[in-house]
Amino acid sequence: MDEILAAYRMQGGATFDVRYGPSGKLRQEIENGMLIDVFASASTGHTEELAGKNLLGPSRVFTYNELCVIARPQLNICEENVLDMLMTPSVRVATSTPVSDPMGDYTWEFFRRADTMRPGFHALLDGKAIRLSGAAMPAPGAAYLPYITAFTDDRADVYIAYRTNARIVSHTLPELDIVRIPQTCNVHSTYGIAARPDSADGRAFVKFALSTDVQHILQRHGFG
Repeated sequence: MDEILAAYRMQGGATFDVRYGPSGKLRQEIENGMLIDVFASASTGHTEELAGKNLLGPSRVFTYNELCVIARPQLNICEENVLDMLMTPSVRVATSTPVSDPMGDYTWEFFRRADTMRPGFHALLDGKAIRLSGAAMPAPGAAYLPYITAFTDDRADVYIAYRTNARIVSHTLPELDIVRIPQTCNVHSTYGIAARPDSADGRAFVKFALSTDVQHILQRHGFG
């Protein structure tokens, strides 16, 4: 989003103060009166819910993502064995937090889908998942790197995350493996964006976010 905002300013667009965090938490703050111009979420459910309460204008889809598994190389995880490895009792599985963060919601939907291929998968992973992100808002301006510290602090062996997160992790920890989840049970996320109804700056930014130039930026970072 920082690159998109910079491109917007270079074209004469407004400057925004940005707050990052789990969009479920941000949605709650907006419902409780936090004034915003634009809200972007990894789930259209959040933008659509706020639009339904007239706290936002129409929700628009602006990009897509999907889950993958970031793993320590010694586990030798691949797409063919990833479900079995995630079920292995000794493998510590880190995730985001459902309800608070869409990535957590998508992860639990993956657990439910995988359960049709590996009976008991959902119950096992629901019990063993270590929820390392998404439960609380990061401090303004603070580095938010749970996908990296999970490994550097030896808190997990694998992390179920967005493929775009995995690209960021690979730059810092290139020794880690990035493993695809089988398409039969993977979850594709749909990102929503909407402006406050009376914010002209917000509406202008939403229009910009849907432009071809911005879509090219997002694709460079692994979205779409």
